[in-house]
Amino acid sequence: MARKKKAKKKKTQRTPGSPPGPFVLAINICDTVFRDELTKKVSLIGLFSTIRSFNFPCRHPSMHIYIALTGGHGRHKVDVRLVRTRDQKPVMGSVGPVEFANPLQVVEMNIQWNNIGFAEPGGYSVDVLCDDGPVPIGSRKFHVIKEGEGKPNSGSKGK
Repeated sequence: MARKKKAKKKKTQRTPGSPPGPFVLAINICDTVFRDELTKKVSLIGLFSTIRSFNFPCRHPSMHIYIALTGGHGRHKVDVRLVRTRDQKPVMGSVGPVEFANPLQVVEMNIQWNNIGFAEPGGYSVDVLCDDGPVPIGSRKFHVIKEGEGKPNSGSKGK
C-alpha cells in the first residue's frame, strides 16, 4: 500500500487568523516617473495604455510601471509580471521585497523595463502578485496594436 506524503505548507502562505496581505491602490504605465526629494511627491509623465508599431515582432524602448500598495504587515515578496493575456505568456518581470512599517503605510514602487519585446499585437497586462500567491492582487491591462488599426486615442505611444 502506497503511503501518501503530507503536503508541506509553504512559509509564505497565510494561516487562518493571520493579517491580510497588501492590496494594490494603483498601477500606472508611463514614460517617466519623477519624485521630488523635498516634498516626496510623485509625478507620472506620459501615461499610456496603448503601444503602436508598424511591424511585429517589435521592441518598446522603455516604460515605467508605478505601483502603490497598502495594507501590508511587515515584509512581503512582490512579483510584478508583464504577460500576454491571450495565453498568460510572461514577457518580462521583476521580483523583490517590500516592507511595511504598518498597514496604513503606502509603499510606492517604480519599475523601469527597457527594450521590451512584443511578439505580436494584442492584449497585455501588468500583474502584481504577492508572497508567491497564484492570483494577482492587482492587474493593469494595455494593448499593443499594429499602426493604422484601431482608433487613435490620447493614451497611445507610437513606435
